[in-house]
Amino acid sequence: MHALGRLEDYRGATNLLARPYGALSRQYAKENTQEWQHLIETNGKQKADEICDFLLSKCSLSVISLPEERLGEAFQLFDSQNNRGKSLEPHDLLKAYHLRSIEKSCEKTVEKAVENWEKLVTDEHLPLKDLFDKHLFRLRRWTSGETGLTKSGCRNYLSFTNAFIDDFKGVDLNKNNQTYPYLRLYCLLEEAGRDFPQSLVMPIINGNYFFDYVQHAHKQFAKLIKTDTLFTSKSQEGGDEKGPSWLLDLARDSEVAELLKQKASKYERPKNLFYNILALFIDRFGEDALDKEVLEVLATWAYYPRKAKRIMDSTLANYAAGGTFQKKEVQKLFQVLNHSLTPSDFLQKINRDYFENITLKELIKEINT
Repeated sequence: MHALGRLEDYRGATNLLARPYGALSRQYAKENTQEWQHLIETNGKQKADEICDFLLSKCSLSVISLPEERLGEAFQLFDSQNNRGKSLEPHDLLKAYHLRSIEKSCEKTVEKAVENWEKLVTDEHLPLKDLFDKHLFRLRRWTSGETGLTKSGCRNYLSFTNAFIDDFKGVDLNKNNQTYPYLRLYCLLEEAGRDFPQSLVMPIINGNYFFDYVQHAHKQFAKLIKTDTLFTSKSQEGGDEKGPSWLLDLARDSEVAELLKQKASKYERPKNLFYNILALFIDRFGEDALDKEVLEVLATWAYYPRKAKRIMDSTLANYAAGGTFQKKEVQKLFQVLNHSLTPSDFLQKINRDYFENITLKELIKEINT
């Protein structure tokens, strides 16, 4: 109605617009108005007037009020009642949850968090939905020894749904929680105005710290996802090598590169497993700790399930965190890595008997035949 200049047709418009709104609501109102203006230009004013008439004569506006301390329930209610349209994504609910944990006085902090978040939502290489669904959700579950599987009928599937959003709801750094020893480091850093040491498996801390965590995680995984283009780029063919040292080592390793070049769907799940375990290694020990031996061991372990004729979500999850593959015991390598003190300690703890002491070259030959 605002885009059409027909606010006077709705008697409650003045009262509605006079209410105070936060920065997030104002931003969405602006974006919605711009979208409607675009639709009016595209489809014509007559069509827009018909929609407006329908809204005025056939629809009603309901307002649900809740005390401020129960605002979180409003988002859950909205999601449950929004069954005629597109449901809110889990990461949408998380954004709302953590924005509410930022102090009201920090409006610029909220605006910056929203701006950065929305950029990640539509990121070309790694959209935010995939970051949570394909990586963070799985990595944090598998590191805890949990498969993350959801049972639906006769099958199990891996998916970050609203049922798992509590995985990314954390704690507040307030006086009540400062007595927890595991939070003391973060409390001291906050008091000193210092940045937190970021980790993919760190405790989730509510508010702006969560948005910092997501930015860090996205940067880590986006760097890995972009490796797919490195192997076939002209810069590599011409010898103009650019990128971090571990990435160049990976590109020079023809056997690992051979696996990551594969675009067939049968390689998607093991590639995801490889990227997640590789991200955890880099997160724990740094890029400089990566060498050819580590890369080959991680690749061999991640692609070993491809020996099976068929890989399902349940195959991947049970191999990564359930400790089984084809009814045989295997190591929970995410947990082994997360408990290792040094790269050499990690390599020593790997029992290669679990994947038949097979070399990466032998594995590639077997899965390609």
